[in-house]
Order: sequence, then C-alpha cells, then structure tokens
Amino acid sequence: MHAMPSVAPQRMTAEEFLALPEREDNTRFELVDGEVVLSKPTPLHQHAVLEVASHLRLWSREQPGRGRVTLDIDTWVDHWTVLAPDVQWYAEGRELPGMTEPPWPLGDLVVEVRSPSTWHRDVGRKKVIYERDGVRELWLVDPPARTVLVFCRSAGSATFDVTAEVGEDETLMSSLLPGFATPVADLFG
Repeated sequence: MHAMPSVAPQRMTAEEFLALPEREDNTRFELVDGEVVLSKPTPLHQHAVLEVASHLRLWSREQPGRGRVTLDIDTWVDHWTVLAPDVQWYAEGRELPGMTEPPWPLGDLVVEVRSPSTWHRDVGRKKVIYERDGVRELWLVDPPARTVLVFCRSAGSATFDVTAEVGEDETLMSSLLPGFATPVADLFG
C-alpha cells in the first residue's frame, strides 16, 4: 500500500485574499498567517455580537466625538493577514480609508465573540496579532461562560499589561470609552 503524498496548503497573500469574489451565501472567511479560515457563527454568537455592537453604538451616539462602531469588516493586518473582528470601535479623529472599499485598519477597541469554530484562534493567535499591531483594548466575549475577558494597555505600554475577567453580575467599562458602562448580563439576553 502506498502512502498518499501530503500536500501542504498553499499560502495566500492579503492582496490575493481581498481580490476573491464576494460569496453570495454570506460565508465569512479570514486570512490568518496566509491560511484561509472559515468562520461558522452560531445564533448564540450572533446574538452577543449584536448586543455588544448595540451597546457600543448607543454610547457613541449619546455625544458627538465618540468615534465609530463597525461590525465584521475586512481588516488589513499585514501581507499575510486580513481579519474580520466581530465588532470594532474607532476613536474620533482616526484617519480611515474610504467607506466603501476594503481593507480597513484595526480599530482602537476590538471585540471577538466566542464561536466554536474560531475561539481557539481568538484567544491564541489573533490575540497575539491584536497586541502586536497596536489594538488599544481587546474584549473576548464568552456567551457560554457569560463573561468578558478584557485586555488593555496602561499608558505607554507596548503590551496588554492589564487584564480583567468581567462576570455576568458585573458592569463592563472601558478607559477608552468615558462614560460607557453596561451590565455584562445584558450582552447575553
């Protein structure tokens, strides 16, 4: 019996990934270190994404100058990586490219919500990328555990040197978002 030769997956560049045609079935993909990764969100995931985005958007619209909130948009990281964080917030005054053509830069606040197909990357490789590439704050929202893991930087820090686990009976706040406060339980319905 002959062993089948193994074929290494072909790496793709960010430029090649962004040139792929849009899929009609709304399937979401990301490019992580040259590997195309499929995202399969669950209803639980999507509910939490909408709740986080809604709370951030309400806060941002309460007063002028509170930046912009987006859902999963193609976000340029480097030549081998294009991510689509579940929610991002961009501080007021951030220079963003045009509003109609990807890719966009990483936000100041990035939110990833637990999904069985992607969580291992969110807490692993993607967290490393976000930290390395200057994201100021990262929220990892875990609906099954009903918690939010918060990673942020103290003034002048090059790494996420402040971490917190905010439980469902606590209030989620952020030094990036003055006046933002939401009960974590509200994010899970």
